[in-house]
Amino acid sequence: MTHPIGKQANNQTTHPMMAFEHYMYADDRPTHSMVVQMRFWFSGHFQREHFVSALSQTLMRNRMFQMKLSGKPGARTSKLKWIEEPSLTLPFITWASPEDAISHPSHLTHINLEKEIGLRFLIRDNSKSEPEVADAKTELVAQFHHCVCDGVGMLLFIEELLIHYSSLSGIANHPLRPIDPTLFSYRGDFWLTKADWKNRFFKDLQRAFNYFKFLAQPLAHPQIQTGDLTSRADIFASERHVFSAATMKNIRHTARSIQVTVNDVLLHELFHTLSNWNKSLGRIRNKIRIALATSLRTEQDTRQSCLNIVSMVFLHKSHQDVSSKNLLAGIVAETRDVKQNRMGITLARFMGWCGKIPLAIKLFMDLPYCSATAVLTNLGATLSNSSLVDESGKLTVGPLRLEGYELLPPVRPRTSASFAINYYAGQLSVSLRFDSTRLTRATAISLLERYCQRLEQVAETKSLTGL
Repeated sequence: MTHPIGKQANNQTTHPMMAFEHYMYADDRPTHSMVVQMRFWFSGHFQREHFVSALSQTLMRNRMFQMKLSGKPGARTSKLKWIEEPSLTLPFITWASPEDAISHPSHLTHINLEKEIGLRFLIRDNSKSEPEVADAKTELVAQFHHCVCDGVGMLLFIEELLIHYSSLSGIANHPLRPIDPTLFSYRGDFWLTKADWKNRFFKDLQRAFNYFKFLAQPLAHPQIQTGDLTSRADIFASERHVFSAATMKNIRHTARSIQVTVNDVLLHELFHTLSNWNKSLGRIRNKIRIALATSLRTEQDTRQSCLNIVSMVFLHKSHQDVSSKNLLAGIVAETRDVKQNRMGITLARFMGWCGKIPLAIKLFMDLPYCSATAVLTNLGATLSNSSLVDESGKLTVGPLRLEGYELLPPVRPRTSASFAINYYAGQLSVSLRFDSTRLTRATAISLLERYCQRLEQVAETKSLTGL
């Protein structure tokens, strides 16, 4: 399948929007932005001139960050167009000291894709105006609209930026992964033939039906004073827990010993955490549903630029299912099906159906129901094979070293918690972005602690509950 490239009246190049990009665009709202945030912690200090030059070179290789959007979310997908910028456009960048508050364009934390490209950088360092300082520390925050890029894409973007920075700084020249710009038009096809789409029709239809078959239970929250909540979901509302290397090793050992994946273990313990949390607050009527992010990348996508090539699958369990000894077996069977049959395509396909009808995607997004109790995302060891990795397993460019990072996926109405599993240089961490319109920070800390305590228990006992 090919996607035509058109021309605007002002002679700007346009590209059609994909259905899943439309889904992410339509899910943006005044109270809950569809902006993903990633934090990167460095020892060392960026020289600003080299950083901006490296960023410019990286942007030129990743055209999705050089486009704005034409069209409203209520239109048919075919009416929405990406418009290429006529010349290189840098994203909004702000530099601040650690104690300074972060400013946003027009004081907005939303990214307006009709007026700006889908990327921003917020950088804090303790160097003041000095080119080098002892014990320099830098925090780089990348904010990007989810319909433009996913977490894996942003990790690849940062790797490319560091490679360019290394070259410009005269430190070392590292090879860049090859990018084939002709593949851009195929980003929504998932490398399926017409026969493939036809053969999986009933399986996709069945999975879409199962989504509507059960009601998901929102994450219960304690009764609190409304003054403790915000009117908009704070993009910086998050918490993080870092595990020891021994804990990570033992969790892996446990997964291997019972012949499951680490992701199966993470899901198993999260289902228990969410079920026990809701039962403790008297919410047991509907099923717990976890929205699991799943990559749709294939070997053909290794030459793609940084894009959104991810989808969601929805796993639901009753409280009785969670208490059953068969919980893990059910999770293993379903995640195996998800991987083997690329079931994340179902959501993208459903959005393709909806996108043919005006307002359908927007109305679907605005239905007053809970789409998922919580979100779980695991990026895996994306950067482990980078040419920048040193003996410690960390990306290093001269005196600059990436010490760690975290992904903070968006939250949405009635889906108040997004968990992200971050694995880097042998370190496992869990980050929780929470909806500050429904949960206080103290409540979010308690929820994260319960989940991490269960994972610590798995590492200590080398077994799972119910086995």
